[in-house]
Amino acid sequence: MSQVTIKRCPDCQAIRDHTPSVVDAIKGLGLHPRVEDGVAGEFAVLVDGVPVIQRNGDTLPTTGEIEAAVENAAVTPTA
Repeated sequence: MSQVTIKRCPDCQAIRDHTPSVVDAIKGLGLHPRVEDGVAGEFAVLVDGVPVIQRNGDTLPTTGEIEAAVENAAVTPTA
């Protein structure tokens, strides 16, 4: 199973508000993301230590974009 890490700015309210929906979407893929404080302004999602999607300028990726990026990169458990 892949390890998903969300690195986010600990001080930016918009990024902190966005994180719970991202966590829920990734959990919906059968994965258990870890949230870590990053540097100022950072929002990045890593799968097994490799960045798969990140903040672009002032725009945060949507939950759907993040879910797709993680799904494409992760080895999900089989039922």
